[in-house]
Amino acid sequence: MEALPPPPFDRLRDRLDEIATAIELSGDPVGAAAIRQLSTEWTQEQDEWNAQVRELLGVHHEINNALVGVRGNTQLMLMNPAGQAPGVRERLEVVLRESGRIQEAAARLRDLKAVLGRSVPRPHAA
Repeated sequence: MEALPPPPFDRLRDRLDEIATAIELSGDPVGAAAIRQLSTEWTQEQDEWNAQVRELLGVHHEINNALVGVRGNTQLMLMNPAGQAPGVRERLEVVLRESGRIQEAAARLRDLKAVLGRSVPRPHAA
């Protein structure tokens, strides 16, 4: 899977800071301060939202833990003589294949969680 780029709100935060700096340089420190204050408040709200989403995306860990048991027991059953019975082996192989797909989906959740964790607020220049 291709890595996700930084979230768009990172670039927006940078642009707001650039705009505030331009406004300040044009002689409007009050306007610049208002934009920086708004950006700071928004960034804090966004970071709180990101933290909540990261917590929800932590489900990938629970999924992987459950899959360890499913896959391990399936592999043991395949090594058992009963796992060699007609039709049984094919069904157990389906369980392994499909659990592998679930692991891949859980990895995508983990990657999304990591992207949301990359955003780090930066202090604005006064």
